[in-house]
Amino acid sequence: MARLSVVVLRSGMVMLTRRAPDLWGFPGGEPAPGETAADAAKRFLREQFGVEGEPGDAVPGGILVTKVAGKPTPADGREIAWVEARRLLEREISPDERPAAEAVAAHRRRDRYQGTHPKTFAHKYKELAGDPEAVAKAKARGSTPAGGHVSIMVAEVLAALEPLSGAVVLDCTLGAGGHAAELARRGARVVGLDRDGEELARTRERLAESGLKVETVKTDYSGAKGALRSLGLDAVDALFADLGVSSMQLDRPERGMSFKNDGPLDMRMDRSRGETAAQWLARATAAEIADVLRRYGDEPDAERVAAVLKAHPPKTTAALASAVATAKGLGPGRVKKRDAFSAHPAARTFQALRLQVNDERHSLEALLAALPSLLKPDGRAAFLTFHSGEERLVKGALDAQAAAGVWRCAPAAPLKPSPAETRDNPRSRSARLWTVVRRPPAEARTPATGA
Repeated sequence: MARLSVVVLRSGMVMLTRRAPDLWGFPGGEPAPGETAADAAKRFLREQFGVEGEPGDAVPGGILVTKVAGKPTPADGREIAWVEARRLLEREISPDERPAAEAVAAHRRRDRYQGTHPKTFAHKYKELAGDPEAVAKAKARGSTPAGGHVSIMVAEVLAALEPLSGAVVLDCTLGAGGHAAELARRGARVVGLDRDGEELARTRERLAESGLKVETVKTDYSGAKGALRSLGLDAVDALFADLGVSSMQLDRPERGMSFKNDGPLDMRMDRSRGETAAQWLARATAAEIADVLRRYGDEPDAERVAAVLKAHPPKTTAALASAVATAKGLGPGRVKKRDAFSAHPAARTFQALRLQVNDERHSLEALLAALPSLLKPDGRAAFLTFHSGEERLVKGALDAQAAAGVWRCAPAAPLKPSPAETRDNPRSRSARLWTVVRRPPAEARTPATGA
């Protein structure tokens, strides 16, 4: 049976034992018949060094141990040495253990932080790195893993846009590419739009690594017609628009879109242009701020919140959340969300300012106005909305177009995510899916004749 190496890694240091005058290696030995690698590693450490270890991930020819109770003391008197993991390959390592040494040398020591829990987005390294256990824990407590994005109502969107094989589909909000990836897997030619150049580049790279072809154009909703023309297309078989904000944008403090993590009050989807939320608040009057909070956030305390924001214009997301709490007469303990399913007191204000800074209402109005010309006869469209303002715009436009004979029938009541989806992904709870099908020109009628 092959020898099993036990790689003890503690605080960035690796334990080696001397094999010969100039040769070092890892502790270990041959597992007993029927003994698992983890059990063998525990036995080796106990018998050879008098310590208890907790085995973890596998490495080439061995197993990694990052938790050891006690000070290792060789039972046979052999010399041991603690070497920095990043300098491990500077030692003369036994040739058969070289692959394990290379793997450990590439192991990055985790960032340290004060206290028992990470307090900043950057320190939530386990979730950011896609650690399965950390991701599972985040989902179990009703949260979206930090830096991750869970696409919403994917099955319902795909069903609404069928048939997809050979179809040309315009995804007006590419985001993390979750919906686009599924569309491409089903044989569609997908054109993805996004005004956020930073996330667009990341998504393009992820899709390419997955072997999925998605054509991308950096633009917002209002540039849909021009984007298609740039690709030699006049219209598409199906169109999809997810009007929500991606989790990556919400979670990244430097984007300034969320009360979840403190950061500069930016909120721009495209950080290469336009004024930030902080700049707009400093420039706008109290009356203008109140109007935006009412129109885009349905904020019941718009005047009071606007007065506080104008008196002391915030420059960070934490300052904005605190100002809203002050305006609402809430103490510090009332500012935080109780859980992933509850509403934050500042949620409406953050939403309204984001819509204002990015001129999202006018972009959506432009997309809805152009929608009939973007679709081929029998073309399908699907919209995911997330708040009452979006719902009013989408429903109003689709109803008016249905009355003009554009759609096969009036838009039905929107679909909601299933109870299972809202449980697993709380950010989906406000989603509503609106769908319509384009009437061929030959079937067109006018409200005057009704024919």
